[in-house]
Amino acid sequence: MRDLTDDVALMRPVIDALRASGSDPDRVLARVGLPPGGLPTGRFPHSAQNLFWKAAAEECGEEHVGLYLAGHLPAFHGLLLEYLFLSSATFGEGLRHALRYVRLLSDTLNARLEVDGSRAVLLLGHNAGTNRHFPEMLAGAVIRLFHALTEGDFKPSEVQLMHEQGAPAERYRQGGGGPVRLGAERYALEFDAAVLEKPSRHAAPELLRMHESLARRQLAEVERLDLVRKVRELIGELLVDGGATLEQVAARLDMPARRLRERLAMAGVRFNDLVTDYRCRLAKELLLKTDERIEVIVERTGFSEPSTFYRAFKRWVGETPVEFRKRGKA
Repeated sequence: MRDLTDDVALMRPVIDALRASGSDPDRVLARVGLPPGGLPTGRFPHSAQNLFWKAAAEECGEEHVGLYLAGHLPAFHGLLLEYLFLSSATFGEGLRHALRYVRLLSDTLNARLEVDGSRAVLLLGHNAGTNRHFPEMLAGAVIRLFHALTEGDFKPSEVQLMHEQGAPAERYRQGGGGPVRLGAERYALEFDAAVLEKPSRHAAPELLRMHESLARRQLAEVERLDLVRKVRELIGELLVDGGATLEQVAARLDMPARRLRERLAMAGVRFNDLVTDYRCRLAKELLLKTDERIEVIVERTGFSEPSTFYRAFKRWVGETPVEFRKRGKA
């Protein structure tokens, strides 16, 4: 199963909220192994969320840190999805545009809109194992954003949270989010569908096309990196069984080998280069961090003969495996 990731853009507003609350975000970042001064670009493992929120709760001295920081969030954060909202003709159109590109923020949101007559529901996910601070903060951030986009017309009739244990009801009421139901089947916001027709004062068709074009390019880049990551993972799994061919990986991905080769070419990489890179990195790691015999490393890196491994390693690194291990451990 592949690692789920979040874009750092999802956490930048939280860093701003920490700073606005009087807490030191640099100390929180240090606890999760990130440098001070803000988040780097790119994506990070979703599994780091638990550690981040634990550090944030201790730094703020707040048991209900997601709700606490949601109260310090600005309405707008300068995200591309917000510009899709603003330049759309109506709030509903902007919401539908943004939902197409929600993966730019996280692999875990799985957000979608359901409309049934006068009732609308925005689903924010079904992952019951999520740390409760993250969805509570996210729900608060979404409510504040939607309230601003609709000039105060957006008012959720119910906030649905999957966790059974949460904050006291009064803490949820203070956030202005409407009634909260704990132990729900999903994370969701229920609201009056009429607000979807609210016109946007900033509607601009030309800007909408520009923002959507940028969103498509960014989503294509996320999908490119996702494909390369999946292929690397499968190469690692297949090498354990003695080999990793393009055909084997393509079969695991349920696509023709030719199509996989074309998609990798579009991503700017070649399959054989990914295999070589994986073998080289694995060989280096095993030589430096373990005392495995060379014969075992030969097998684990997918080579059939030690002599072939020796020649390949000398070509990659410029020295033999034995020389590399001696120098590295010295």
